[in-house]
Amino acid sequence: MTTALPRQGPVPVVGANGAPGVLRAWVPRVAAAEFAGFGIPAAAGTLAWMADLGPALFLVVMVCAGIGEGALLGAGQAAALRRIVPGVDGGRWVLATALAAGFAWSLGMLAGMPGDYGAPTWVRIAAWVAVAPLMLASIPLPQALLLARVVPSARWRWAWVTAGAWAAALPVSFLPGPFVDESTPAMVLFAAFAVAGALMAAVMALVTGWGLRALVRGRSFAAA
Repeated sequence: MTTALPRQGPVPVVGANGAPGVLRAWVPRVAAAEFAGFGIPAAAGTLAWMADLGPALFLVVMVCAGIGEGALLGAGQAAALRRIVPGVDGGRWVLATALAAGFAWSLGMLAGMPGDYGAPTWVRIAAWVAVAPLMLASIPLPQALLLARVVPSARWRWAWVTAGAWAAALPVSFLPGPFVDESTPAMVLFAAFAVAGALMAAVMALVTGWGLRALVRGRSFAAA
């Protein structure tokens, strides 16, 4: 005869006491996933530019590509989290990240539209100022809610860490902008933004990795 054991309380986070292990599990997977994911909008944007799509259709293409980018990023993060905080629901994490990335891309594309229609500079700046906070919060907030289910103390701290990571990483992806124009060959354009995407992915993965290491070090997560 066996006796059911009472439900356990919080259990240690895997890797919580091994900070280097957290970074090894997180940074390579997340950087590779984001770099591969960024290739989707980079390729889609290049092809859409070559096809001379109108602004509305271009927006649809890029939002769909952004969802693909988010799905790959979420998958890479979920794979890392299985080794660090195994209670996180990987499927929900991927779905939330994919939809959030699509939302962020839609905001970015909409903010860029005034420039496509010849709006004055102040209108373009105002559009970006209006959407920037929403773009930065789009991925961090749903991820923070999911992470908080197993690491309650991480809820808003993860949101701030991830928003900060994207604030540091996104400008890197725009570095080729001043050096390319409509006369730039498509392959050169793609290569330039691919390199920028790799650097962006590395910055984002490192910052979030450092943040995650601090969040889980010596902590516990709720039993599933």
